[in-house]
Parts: sequence; structure tokens; C-alpha cells
Amino acid sequence: MNVEELFMTMVERQCSHLHLVPGSPIMMRKGQDMAPLDGYVLSPQDTQAVADMIMSEQLKVEFEANMQTDFSFSVPGLSRFRINCFRQRGTVGIVIATNPPAPPTIDELGLPDAFRKMILELDSGLVMITGPRGSGKAHTLAAIVNYLLEQRPCKIVSIENPIDFLHKNRKGVIAQREIGTDVPSYEQALRVLPYQGADVLVVTGVEEYNIAERIVSLSAGGNLVLCTSTSPGAMVLAQKLVDFYPPSLQDQAKVLLSVGLKAIISQTLCAKASGDGLAAAFELVMATPAVKELLREGKFPQIQSFMGTTGRETGMSTQELALRNLVKKNIITEQEAYKRAVRPNDFKKVLALPY
Repeated sequence: MNVEELFMTMVERQCSHLHLVPGSPIMMRKGQDMAPLDGYVLSPQDTQAVADMIMSEQLKVEFEANMQTDFSFSVPGLSRFRINCFRQRGTVGIVIATNPPAPPTIDELGLPDAFRKMILELDSGLVMITGPRGSGKAHTLAAIVNYLLEQRPCKIVSIENPIDFLHKNRKGVIAQREIGTDVPSYEQALRVLPYQGADVLVVTGVEEYNIAERIVSLSAGGNLVLCTSTSPGAMVLAQKLVDFYPPSLQDQAKVLLSVGLKAIISQTLCAKASGDGLAAAFELVMATPAVKELLREGKFPQIQSFMGTTGRETGMSTQELALRNLVKKNIITEQEAYKRAVRPNDFKKVLALPY
């Protein structure tokens, strides 16, 4: 099996993922659909051969030890790919996801105007990007980082696992560190940050207490920190960050979060009504004085309500409002909006509003 041809076919057909599992043809995902790439049924030897061709010796050792590994793979002049190799039924399974060769722009993603204005003015605080798995968080983070590099003379240090997009130095410069390749762990990467002269810190995949505690402390201490984490919504993520802490420290966590947090943007990908690609619905909360006070008190449901009422005046939005906007513009269908809504009953009420 020619791996380079596989990558070229993936880009030419504009599919987002390839799924390689023994006993099945290669399955191609494009938008919300999946179909066989061709009629050839993969054998265990086929998937093992592909894994051997794309994994470095270091990754092979990691794979044998952990029975899974996640990494990026570049094909010069073509694209960059994120790959997960794993054991299943005693054989090797592979998922390949493609990223554009260059980071997307903020304009291409359609990020909210209030968020775009805020991000360029920030010099400290915590900005979180969240959403379900596969919702495009890495693309949004890459667009923000690229925007800062183009617009601001700054030093950015990123800690990524793995690196999804390769950034170019522009007005600003960036050092991208990949876990397992450039530094052994998040903990070690975060420990040496004070000596690296970073104006902006980027951390992907904040899913553990040790990482969450460090980035919340750094942001409360005056650093600008951009992070991604998986959750279905902005307030679910805020609660998740607090819940990472031991019960005895959760009140302290709420205070630190209220000091450091600047914004959480949550995104959901929806199939366009035209059938041509996906559209993102963005939920946005910004840390106004009222939101900070509610954060200190741990009143997350009240913040959710505030986002859809008074918060709209400053550019905030709930997922329900974002989905409604896409429906009213005929970008997505009402059925698709209900399918993606985290709170369908709330969406039904918002959809019926007169404005």
C-alpha cells in the first residue's frame, strides 16, 4: 500500500478523516458522511505496514508500551496530518485526520466580532476554547495564534500534543513544543516557562488537574494564556476547571478563575443546509465584572442565563442564540440545529423569540 498516494487521495477528495481497520475497506469521512475509499478490504498486515511506515522509532516504542499513540505527520507541499494508531482485536487500527497546510484565518472561521476585538487587546488572562471532540478547536486556536503573530510583536510559546499546525514567525515569533518530541511532559514544559520570555502561552488539551492548576495560576498572575479543552459548552468547561481541584481547594479555584478568566468560546460544528461543508455555532462568555462576581460564587447556571440576556449587549451569546442565527440565515436547517443543541428545550424557546 502506497502511503503517499493515500495522503494525496485524502487531500484531493477533501475528506477530513480516513479510518483503517482490518476486515473493512478504508472508510473516508467527508462532512457528516462516510463511504469506502475503494473496494479493497484491509488485512492486519496492511494496517501494520502503514503504521510501520509513518511511525518513527520512538513512536513505535511508545506504541508497543501503551498500545496506542497520537502524533502528527507532514507531507511537504501537501498537508499536515494528525494520526492515531491503536490496538483493536489484536491488530492495528489507524485514524488519519487532515489539517490545511496553513492555519485558517479568523475571517474564514467567522469568529464573533466581540471576541476578535477582545483578543487583540489582551495582554494577560485566560482564554479557553472548547467544544466536543472533532468540533474544530485546534483550527480556532491556530487562527487566533496566527492572528496574534500577524498583528502583534510578541513571543509565543506553545505546548502541544501533538502539533496540529506549523506557524510562521511574522511580527511575533513562536516556539512550538510537542510533548514527547521536544519535551517529556506538560509538567516539565510548564515548569521552565518563566525562563522562556513568553508573552503568550498556548496549551492544548487541558484535561488534568496539574495542567489546569498551572494555567489558571499563570493567568491570574498576569500571563496571557490560550488553551483548548473538551466539553459541550462554556459553563460546563468553567465547572470542569473548578472540579479538577480537590474539594478543599475549589473555593480558591473559583477566586483564581474569576481573576484570570477573560473569555470562553465554545463551538459546535453543524452540517450546512446546502450540503457543502460545515458551519460553526459559537457560544461566547466574556468575563465582565458581573460574570466575575458570579464565578467567585460558583453560580454557573446564572452565568448561562446572563449570556443570553444582559450579556448580549457586550457581544456574548449562548449556543441556542448562535444556532438560531444560523437557522434564520438559512445556513443550517432547524432539524440540524436541534440535533446539535446541548439544551434542546432551551433552543426551542429561543427559536420562538420574535427578534
